[in-house]
Amino acid sequence: MFKNAGKGYKGFVVGVVITAAVTLPFTTFAQSLQKSISVVYNDIKVNVNGSTVTLKDEAGTVLDPFNYAGSVYVPLRGVSEALGMNVTYDSTSKTVTINGGGGGGQPPTGTPPTGGTGTSGTGSTGTGTTTGATTSGSTDDTGLTQQVTQGPYYVTGTSQLTGGNLNYDSLTGEKIKVKGYVYAGATGTTPVAGAKVEIWQADDSGNYHPNSNGAASSYTASQLSLRGYVLTDANGYYEYTTIYPGEYTGRTRHIHTNTTATGYKSVITQLIIPSLSGDKMTAAQDNIAQSLPAYNQVTFTEVDGLPTTTFNYRLAAN
Repeated sequence: MFKNAGKGYKGFVVGVVITAAVTLPFTTFAQSLQKSISVVYNDIKVNVNGSTVTLKDEAGTVLDPFNYAGSVYVPLRGVSEALGMNVTYDSTSKTVTINGGGGGGQPPTGTPPTGGTGTSGTGSTGTGTTTGATTSGSTDDTGLTQQVTQGPYYVTGTSQLTGGNLNYDSLTGEKIKVKGYVYAGATGTTPVAGAKVEIWQADDSGNYHPNSNGAASSYTASQLSLRGYVLTDANGYYEYTTIYPGEYTGRTRHIHTNTTATGYKSVITQLIIPSLSGDKMTAAQDNIAQSLPAYNQVTFTEVDGLPTTTFNYRLAAN
């Protein structure tokens, strides 16, 4: 939780006052320390990076900040995830751990700049023109796929995509295709069949649908867009189509994925999408992009008239 939140977020102040104040699984801790206090709920709003955010727990329940003894207390998980950070609690060591950063902030509304055609290149199945600015992307996919922060906009329980179409609501934007394989191990070529690749991203204006997290069952179908999953075939192959994601304050263009498979460790990562001319933040300025291997900075090549990129996942065994 944060103390004196109204004076600005200058850092995390992690202190557990009562079990209701922090929305982490603190059951063991709660049994050893309980205190009854009176708090005031008076519709306190939380603003992160210039935008008002709605704080929710993992189940999608709204969490309300409160005032106690002259200080404002804000749910730790809600604000941390709004800042693009993961929060965990170890009941054995009674330790709160916050990982990640540099990727949070509620996306603003608005339309990002357009433009930019990069260099020509040759794809694996055809020749075309790379879309977007040239990046320092690498074709070397060896090494286990690197885990990054889940971010504040992950919705659980989304549906399998029909025909691999992530843009099932036909939102505006340039159509692109992402394809690749899921392999076992850091360097091998053993395919992982039946792996689940969950995808979520911002629309071309930099907004998520919803601009929140929680369970899909907490939202109506009309509130859920650019979210879903595909399964790999017997060869470990997957593909999906979507639209070019928009940038937003604090983040360069990117696509989130969560890859899971029986017998393997799951991995959440991001495909860093080439910036366009006039963008406010490039991969070189994005902390999360810089924390990832060069391979995560993908490029697109037109194949049969459709900008296409290849991204392979490598999973560690349990």
